[in-house]
Amino acid sequence: MYIGGIAQIILGILTIFLRYTPEAQSGGIALPITLLGAGMILFGLLVIGLASGVARGSEAARRGATAVMLLGLAFAVLDLIIASDGDWSAVISQSIATVAVVIPLWVGRGRRYFETR
Repeated sequence: MYIGGIAQIILGILTIFLRYTPEAQSGGIALPITLLGAGMILFGLLVIGLASGVARGSEAARRGATAVMLLGLAFAVLDLIIASDGDWSAVISQSIATVAVVIPLWVGRGRRYFETR
């Protein structure tokens, strides 16, 4: 989760830099690009905060991390439907990330870790 949060922050910073491209300046979309980048940075900080809570054994953080991952998957599916371009890459990558984070939180040693807290 820490790696995902840091990656999200880096992508948000890179998105903010896109506002300086000639296409963004001439198209008048510099502000929406900046706001999108800021949102990505804030989301990355949220993920890092949840990761810290999970490391401490917080049940609320475990539920929050599960909700964030499932919400990301829902947004990827929604993007696939709205864009209607047939690009499944976002859905596949988000599905893999969701399984990689959620299953260890709720099954096996992860479940026992939270039961002892």
